[in-house]
Amino acid sequence: MDTIRGWFITPSMHRAPRYGRGIHALPNPDEKELFDLSSAAFVNGEILNGYEYFLSSLIHHESSFSAPHLSIERLTEEISFSLIQGSARIQGKVTKSSLEAHADIALSDKLHVAIKRHFLERDFQLTYCRFSETNGIIQLSIRLDNATITPQKIFYPLREIALNADFEKEFIAGEFDESSLLETSHLLPISQDQIALRYRFMNQWIQETKQSLIGLLSNDNTGMTSFSYLSLLLQIDYLLLPHKKMAKNISEKINGYFMDDEKLTEDKNADLEQYLSELSVMHIDYFSTQFYDSAYTFSPFEQAMHDEIAAFIDESLSKVRWYKNNRSNYVISVIYRYISLYILYNYGLHPSLRNLLHLHVEIYASDFFQAVGEAPLYDRTTKIFNETLIAQRIRESIEPYTARYKGLNDFSEHINYSDLDHFSQSFYLQLKNLDYTEL
Repeated sequence: MDTIRGWFITPSMHRAPRYGRGIHALPNPDEKELFDLSSAAFVNGEILNGYEYFLSSLIHHESSFSAPHLSIERLTEEISFSLIQGSARIQGKVTKSSLEAHADIALSDKLHVAIKRHFLERDFQLTYCRFSETNGIIQLSIRLDNATITPQKIFYPLREIALNADFEKEFIAGEFDESSLLETSHLLPISQDQIALRYRFMNQWIQETKQSLIGLLSNDNTGMTSFSYLSLLLQIDYLLLPHKKMAKNISEKINGYFMDDEKLTEDKNADLEQYLSELSVMHIDYFSTQFYDSAYTFSPFEQAMHDEIAAFIDESLSKVRWYKNNRSNYVISVIYRYISLYILYNYGLHPSLRNLLHLHVEIYASDFFQAVGEAPLYDRTTKIFNETLIAQRIRESIEPYTARYKGLNDFSEHINYSDLDHFSQSFYLQLKNLDYTEL
């Protein structure tokens, strides 16, 4: 936990991207200090103080939501708290002897019997929390004994109940009648203008991808096709952030492609193509039901070490070299786009690295970001980069962390702006060599 906490020292400047399935805010600037105070309080037997310090360490910095994602009420003999994780709200109470927390999932009498069977099976997969029925309500709950409590013993159970309560409510909304779901008042609707914009760009990206593959699908170009379809689905997931059935299907298609099975790549590509065709004919009325906005307290990702990220970048760049050597120039820019989107989809990242990869996504989808009001980083018509703003964004991502990581340097002067391919190649080489060694 000390290593993980050390990665999240809040910078004085630098914004958290409001895209993807990570936390759309920066960590608490006093997270480490509050965590250490919690540990010390528990050692001294100050149970309520320890919990208050720990819960306070989870409160995000500069959240974009007006309502808090975590509220804490301290009384003389107990602490009450409420935290939001996507579609779920977790209510908890702490006394000197225990912590009890629960999330209301759904009304029992409105649930299909298959869901109840599913909950019984899920109990065997969970470590700390369990499903139960109380007064006709299906709940996910935990109870912790405070006899030997530590911050670590609180973090993992709370994270488990939050992530799984959100997952189960999304699962029900995607597969069954979501009218049975409880505690949904915190979900924020998306404006119709935003829905229309997302719908337009999704269909634009699908048509552009199909057009780019004309003449390739009949040849031996399965790898090129795979990169094109996967990049598109990853971009839809990251930039549009759908929920419910749409999110579930996209996840299944992406993860299904990477399953180690006997299915041919051509067949996997056909599955991806079929789903993209389904998205292209999806009516906007149904499309609009798949979106809402909500805060998150815990990241759904496990923290990745930078060596793992560097190895993936290195492997992907070797594929770029292979396609260059074989004169398959079309797929090169697609692979460059795929690298950043896949890492953002699949790994828990240091805030600086997440911001840098988002910067790369922004450049490749500059028309989308201009449409949502962001200053464009790249003009697709003139093929000109906003070099000044890109350099500023790189500095803002790096400099706040250089005091802790002495080898972490601003690399904005080493970027090649000749064209998108040269930009990406130089950008990823710099990312690969970032030094997160703590001195």
